[in-house]
Amino acid sequence: MYTVDKSRTTDRDLRERGEWWRDQVSSIHCLMSFELAPDYRGRLEHQRSDTYQLVRWWGDAENISRDHKQIRTDPRDVYELLIPVHGVLTLRQDGQTSHVTPTQMALTSLDRSLDLRHGDGFSSVAFIVPRERLDVRLPRLPQSGVTLNATRGLGSIVVDMIASLRENGASLAGGQFDAICDRIVDLLALTYNADTTAASVDVQEGLVVSIRRLVRENAHDPGLTGAVVAARLGWSLRNIQTQLQRVDTTPSDLIREERLALARLRLQDPAWFRQSVTQVAYASGFSDLSTFSNAYRRHFGERPSDTRSAARADA
Repeated sequence: MYTVDKSRTTDRDLRERGEWWRDQVSSIHCLMSFELAPDYRGRLEHQRSDTYQLVRWWGDAENISRDHKQIRTDPRDVYELLIPVHGVLTLRQDGQTSHVTPTQMALTSLDRSLDLRHGDGFSSVAFIVPRERLDVRLPRLPQSGVTLNATRGLGSIVVDMIASLRENGASLAGGQFDAICDRIVDLLALTYNADTTAASVDVQEGLVVSIRRLVRENAHDPGLTGAVVAARLGWSLRNIQTQLQRVDTTPSDLIREERLALARLRLQDPAWFRQSVTQVAYASGFSDLSTFSNAYRRHFGERPSDTRSAARADA
């Protein structure tokens, strides 16, 4: 299910605005504590699928915190990319303080304690990504997160893609929204690697990117294996396995992940609605329907037919 919502405090009674804002922000991001005025003024634009969330917000000054008890009560298992548009965001996490300006973006975990504050007239974008979508693409983030450049190179492309995704959100279907978010995550991982790792590590990350690109482009091929990937890249299978081990995956797991992503995209695409779930599975590289259905359910938490039904409803 994909939704686009807009809301603002001025639609509420003056005495209820602060409490309403707390409820809205906590439901989108996670359980947190707030210090803000009872007559707080703010507004939200919220795009959401079953996988990703994109939020644009404007608001008065607020102090927000998340402690260990709240993390245990409401774990989210996501990363959040915060991109200030106007004003400065002060983020403190695991003893490290960052002052994030509109020339930067902060990538952090919502399952680490944090303190976040900003002044009046602040506005920002938040891109919320499931942890596993990033963990397989980059080395583990520092506990305090990381600040990335948002005005040059890959960072500026990430910002531009997110801005375009927000501006065109109402005209997208859920599958299209997720597909674009997947590409943004790829670019975000490349941005992280370019901004934070040594040159020798960058080379290794480039190899992983090459493996991922080849697998993604050929995921539909039922004959694709780790050995085939190695042969097409001119490397040994052992080298492929070693590179993927660095990002906690294997050739077979990566191939299955990309086939599942391809199948989900096709199940959500109106152009594929005339094809049965079985046909989609075979066209996406799977040779056994039962294997596909079980893997899909484990990975996405729903049956392929559920995804198809939701996509038809959206269309």
